[in-house]
Amino acid sequence: MSTSSRMGIDALLVGYERQENLGLRSIVAVLRRNGFKVALVPFFPGHEAVVRAAVQEQQPRLLGFSVIFQVTLDEFGDLMKALRADGVTAHFTAGGHFPSLRPEETFALIPELDSIVRFEGEETVSELLEHLDRPQRWERIRGLAFRRGDAVVVNETRPLILDLDSLPPVYRDDPRQAGMGVKLAHMAASRGCLHNCSFCSIRKFYGSTAGALRRTRSPQAVVEEMRSLFTENDVRFFSFQDDDFAAKTPRQREWLSAFLKGLAREGLAEQVRWKISCRVDDLETEILEEMVNHGLMAVYLGVESGSEAGLRTLNKHVTVVQNRHAIDLLKGHHVAMAIGFMLFDPSSTVETLLENLEFLRTVGKDGYFPVNFCKMIPYAGTPIEARLREAERLKGTVTRPNYGYLDPQLDIFELLINEIFSRRNYTPDGIVAALESAHFTYHLSRAFDSEAVPESWWRSLRQLTSRSNRLALETAGTLLDRLTRRGTDDLLDDQETLVELAGQQWRGDMEIGVLLKKLTMVN
Repeated sequence: MSTSSRMGIDALLVGYERQENLGLRSIVAVLRRNGFKVALVPFFPGHEAVVRAAVQEQQPRLLGFSVIFQVTLDEFGDLMKALRADGVTAHFTAGGHFPSLRPEETFALIPELDSIVRFEGEETVSELLEHLDRPQRWERIRGLAFRRGDAVVVNETRPLILDLDSLPPVYRDDPRQAGMGVKLAHMAASRGCLHNCSFCSIRKFYGSTAGALRRTRSPQAVVEEMRSLFTENDVRFFSFQDDDFAAKTPRQREWLSAFLKGLAREGLAEQVRWKISCRVDDLETEILEEMVNHGLMAVYLGVESGSEAGLRTLNKHVTVVQNRHAIDLLKGHHVAMAIGFMLFDPSSTVETLLENLEFLRTVGKDGYFPVNFCKMIPYAGTPIEARLREAERLKGTVTRPNYGYLDPQLDIFELLINEIFSRRNYTPDGIVAALESAHFTYHLSRAFDSEAVPESWWRSLRQLTSRSNRLALETAGTLLDRLTRRGTDDLLDDQETLVELAGQQWRGDMEIGVLLKKLTMVN
């Protein structure tokens, strides 16, 4: 129970909330169940004043920061520095993948930080609050790392929560909008992943302490939460944040069958729609049809590479043929789709880049979804990071880890790709984000109001998407061809050619954006 004698609250939790931060929201729910006064404030870089104002208003004893990946360390560090400059004396703690896996480095990078909650935080944060004013007891709190003078104490890890159904429903505020007046809620049916992709820190995060690599809530509990949100808040779209929702194991197939039956039993299969993330080898015709018949509307598909060599480097244990098959399955069942795709990885060669570009041309030529591509980031704790460090290829900084390529030409190619495509691929106002939003709106309208958007509109959207895909891949392909034929020095000296290529891409993106805006205004 709370031991605070101050007028402020016990804890204020801070984290990214572009999607509902279910990890933080679960901690809020557990702390409130345990009698603590807790609030949550979203953090968006560039809007630190919102957090600073909330801290001044709420006067928390403890501030908890959700620092999931290392690329956000600088932003959270600057926020903590600003809060200390404001005179905030509350206890600062942080959690997330990087702090959990590298507590000593995190303390060194953020001197304002008092403690770190490692791995799952519900019970550890509760114990920390219980003994916040008695630091002599902190060594007994499993899962906690903390400063003691100039030293860092890293306690024994806390086992993962065995029974996820024992947790209270996550804290929720007003439902968000998915579009077309349809209310949205984010969901989690499981924690963890059974796979060990070389670029992903999920396995390391859940595998570094005692407990199963993947745990699921009961299908009944998930359906009940959905039913409650539907009946009480009119939520009709659910976005599952599970790392691999449709894991292909006999046990998970049984879970999925029970989940779908539960949706039908509660009358939700016709009333709500939902989105999942999964691997390509999770998708089979029969199970996909069952999910679609019970409300599945959208899938984020972990494709990652169109090259067999790239897939081996990423330890995906799938083939290019399987990637294409999964994409074709989703298209054939009219499921909204986005794919994760890494054009660059540490094993990239000119040949694998050409294979990746050809793969994207093949799957993207019909305009069913906008193609996008990025570089694989060597996150802390991943197998690929360890291999790069061992090979002395790990570059950059802790917060911006990087690597070069065995073929130096590709370093220049990546630099040019970033210059030309950074806005298109990565920004909220880029053409990829705009096209993805339009595609999602179409599928949402098809699910809830079949006459809201005519098929002619869908055909026009696909034509624009196909044009965008073709333009991007032609630009990237032309750049790679000229680089390999002429050499890096010659191409870099030819500023006229580079400006022409970039200009064609940017003008094309703007033209497509104008046409897309006209198309969306029609509806």
